[in-house]
Formats: sequence, C-alpha cells, structure tokens
Amino acid sequence: MSEKEVKTIAAVRIRGRVNVNKRIEDTMRLLKLDRTNTCVIIPYNKYYKGMLQKAKDYITYGEINKDTFKKILLKWGRIEGNKKVTEEYLKEKGATIDDLYSFKKKLKEVGIKVPFRLHPPRKGFKATRRPFTMKGDLGYRGDKINDLLERMI
Repeated sequence: MSEKEVKTIAAVRIRGRVNVNKRIEDTMRLLKLDRTNTCVIIPYNKYYKGMLQKAKDYITYGEINKDTFKKILLKWGRIEGNKKVTEEYLKEKGATIDDLYSFKKKLKEVGIKVPFRLHPPRKGFKATRRPFTMKGDLGYRGDKINDLLERMI
C-alpha cells in the first residue's frame, strides 16, 4: 500500500448507552456514533486506531469496499433538508464516489450528513456482548464488515 492510499474503515455502533463508561461514551461521541445502528466512514490512521480500540466493546469495524460504500452513500446519505444524495448532486459539487471513498474530498465538504442511520441487520446480530473472534459481533472484523452492512442497507 502506497503512502497516498488510505484504508477506508466503516464503524457501526451495536450496543446502547446504558451503563457505558464516560470516557468510552466521549470517544464514541467524537466518532459520531451516538445511537445504535449508526455507521461512520473514517480513514484508518493512528488517531482513529486508538479511538476504535477504546470503543471496541460497543462497536464493530472493518475495511469497507467501494461497492458497499456506494450503496450506503446513495441509499442512506442525506443532505440539507433531509434529501437523498444522488450522483447528479455529487457531480454538481465536483465530487465523485471515488474521491469520497479515498478521502480526497470529505463528506462534510460536499454537504453530506454524518453518521448514516442504518436498519438493524436482517436475521439479527449473533451476540452483542461477545467479540467477533468468539462468534459474536463486537470489535474488528476485517472485510467481513461488508456482509454486515449489506444486511443493514
């Protein structure tokens, strides 16, 4: 991976607000994950890595592919006035889906609201209190985040 290529990470909040440590809640607020079933798309760097590690017991995250990103953006992306994002709107703003995926342009610069509010996944979660490595849903899941997001779209 070259220096200019950035991993694109999707983070989804799974667990609610009750009995959450204040520091973890503040971290999730900085990530803009205030509610369950909300998703943010962020670049993978050392700052976000620490935040994701701190909130791993309440969220799941992994590398999102371009197709899933496009589906989320066009289905759940909203602009001012709660209107859907369209490809025509992006052309109007001088952005493409590739630019947004590779963080050449930020979602806020284009006027897209963050986070994306998704449905709960079809057929539900496996276990919201167990890590992904132990047949649960929490923590890092690599590119398998795309399967979860497909069920939530």
